[in-house]
Amino acid sequence: MKAFVKSLLTTAFFCGAFAANASSVLYSNVANPLPWNVPSQAYEATSTSEFGGLISFAGPNYSIDGATVVMSNWALKSLWDLNGDSTGFNVPLTLNLYGVDAANTVGALLATNTADAFIPWRPEATGCDGQNGYDPGDGGCYHGLLAPVSFKFDNVIVPQQIIFGLAFNTQHYGQDPTGVSGPYNSLNFALSTDAPTVGSNPLPGTVYWKTTYEGGTNTFGPDAGWGDYAAAIQVTGTPEPTTCLLLGGGLVALSLIRRRRRA
Repeated sequence: MKAFVKSLLTTAFFCGAFAANASSVLYSNVANPLPWNVPSQAYEATSTSEFGGLISFAGPNYSIDGATVVMSNWALKSLWDLNGDSTGFNVPLTLNLYGVDAANTVGALLATNTADAFIPWRPEATGCDGQNGYDPGDGGCYHGLLAPVSFKFDNVIVPQQIIFGLAFNTQHYGQDPTGVSGPYNSLNFALSTDAPTVGSNPLPGTVYWKTTYEGGTNTFGPDAGWGDYAAAIQVTGTPEPTTCLLLGGGLVALSLIRRRRRA
């Protein structure tokens, strides 16, 4: 009996420690450190309203408190003198989290958050690559500048697999197109070719895309043939308490079984 009580106390401590600890990374395919730029998915140029992917966490249930996506900005201040300030511009970006239905189709909306994202201007052209690129001093030549954008979620409980989608309005596309040109027309979603360092990608080579580009149906769903490319995202949170208790309960049961075998 003393061993059983001790096991229960250990389980309570185990779960309490999870609750007290700061959130940790549950999924990430974001390079660290970030390079100057990577290939990216343009929204205005490819008639895109929403873009994302399907990701998997290590366990069955988690409480999500935040996520960070990586954008690639191709807009120069010299071309948008009336927009933003000397350092960058703001644009509303919306990150949606969905469940996963049969055949990996998009399920119910689990959570959504809109951030008034600040996007730094990319450096002015230095004359490389047909005069349009810039060399930041490392000998490379780039056309965009990476900008992480963070979103907050109110500890939303999600299953082991979710589909995420990033949506925003450009001049002609999105839920509510602006109707006017702006630097957001040159804002793209960065693509990672790195395997996830935490979590996994259950559908390599498949993204989720809402577009009318090249016969697209304008429905957010899977699109294959992307090779190693996947939308760059990091998700943070903690194990959901029920999951923790189940894990702890398993430890208690295992402890009792071992004790009986020794008797």
